[in-house]
Amino acid sequence: MALFDPNDTTIEKLKEHILKNLQILEQHKLVTPTEDYQEILTSIAKDICNQRKYRQRRKQDLKKIGETVERMNKKKKYYGEAVTYYQEYVKACVNNLSKGGKSKKGDKRKTAKYSAQKLYEKGVLVEIEKVPVSSFKAVTIEFSTTDQAGMFEVSGKLSGFNIDKINVVFENLLQLQYEGVSTLKFEDSGVVVNVNLLIFLLNKKFYGVE
Repeated sequence: MALFDPNDTTIEKLKEHILKNLQILEQHKLVTPTEDYQEILTSIAKDICNQRKYRQRRKQDLKKIGETVERMNKKKKYYGEAVTYYQEYVKACVNNLSKGGKSKKGDKRKTAKYSAQKLYEKGVLVEIEKVPVSSFKAVTIEFSTTDQAGMFEVSGKLSGFNIDKINVVFENLLQLQYEGVSTLKFEDSGVVVNVNLLIFLLNKKFYGVE
């Protein structure tokens, strides 16, 4: 069908143009002259009446698309940070291996000691089962390197009593982070930690990664 500017024509030419287009629609069996093309007139009227609904629907669709894009950008940022953690961890391991090889006798393990209250304030510690937050000041938690690269030993004391030791594999933490797991519970001790913040703490304390 021919396109033209309806504002730049006469009424007679406009009628002629409409009739010509109607004939084309008839040839394709899209309309019939029954009741003066009432079917197509009704259809056009419905479209005009439904324009508001269409606009609202498009607005809702655009909003959903925007929300989806925002979620995807957040995931992109999250996975980008996870990749950075992996890269820094591998780099640190390679550096440590190239510096020392096997540990010499007398070499001390690196340790970092915190009160449970301090870790709780940092967001690293989420909870310790059967230990109220008010008692966290009396709990000491210590992170130590081991002979195995990427493995840490976590031990603690509560009012002079030892808490079961926990072995934490850094690579496992990174895997949990990659899978979107936010917290990790050490079953034997009842300690629950924030995965992301524990990774950040270990990186900063033992690998010098901010």
